[in-house]
Amino acid sequence: MTEELHLTQEWDKVFPKSDKVDHKKVTFHNHFGITLVAESFVHK
Repeated sequence: MTEELHLTQEWDKVFPKSDKVDHKKVTFHNHFGITLVAESFVHK
């Protein structure tokens, strides 16, 4: 099975983006081999 993910680093939330927080999308594979996508919000 081949996956093709199209991720954007643009802000796509309904709440306003804060200058106090860094945001990025991350991907990883779990132990079943499934690709998971998550969002990382880190205080600057």
